Amino acid sequence: MIYPNRIKVGVVDDHTLVSHGIVLFLKQYEDVQVVIEAQHGRDFLEQLTETKVDVVLLDLEMPVMDGKEVLQYLKANHPDVLVLILTMHHHDSFIANMMELGANGYILKESDPKEVIHAIRTVVKDGVFFNKLTSNALLGRVIADTQMKNTHQNLTRNTLKQRELDILKLILAEKTTTQIAEELFLSPKTIEGYRKTLYEKTGATNVVGLVKYAIKHRLI
Repeated sequence: MIYPNRIKVGVVDDHTLVSHGIVLFLKQYEDVQVVIEAQHGRDFLEQLTETKVDVVLLDLEMPVMDGKEVLQYLKANHPDVLVLILTMHHHDSFIANMMELGANGYILKESDPKEVIHAIRTVVKDGVFFNKLTSNALLGRVIADTQMKNTHQNLTRNTLKQRELDILKLILAEKTTTQIAEELFLSPKTIEGYRKTLYEKTGATNVVGLVKYAIKHRLI
């Protein structure tokens, strides 16, 4: 039975022991339910036509259809599905590339299993899951891009007003809209208005974009 209030999770990995281990681990948590278990990308997408998922734990190297292809397909056709990459690859350039393609988070298979459930809950709440892996990878990409373009100039902080900077820093600290509103003694509606303004001014479309902007312009 699929319970409507649980986070519906898909697990896509061609290593049966790995996928079964993840499923067994997640079964101990009442707020999540694995509704799809697939061995490759095409298998997952076929099941997705009949079964809705909120979050997919996606391996990268798989036969038939790999994780990168699945990620690109989901972002084009099922943008509401949140994608957490779960893999052995830990190169910064690879991680940054996956995040820029639209992944909502990146976890290594060698991580503590509790990071998986934390990532699932966080990505559902905030739309993105950041850890040291993703932060370092995005920082490296920003530095590399800056060097390649030979643009070492920093936009002044005057581009953003002080209140916008305050809210940006709280967003990057993984604070929710409600938490930010309480901390700044503003209404959640006002905070959402500031979020929209930040996206417009920075040209970002998600929190990953805000992080890259903040790092590039030395706001954090």
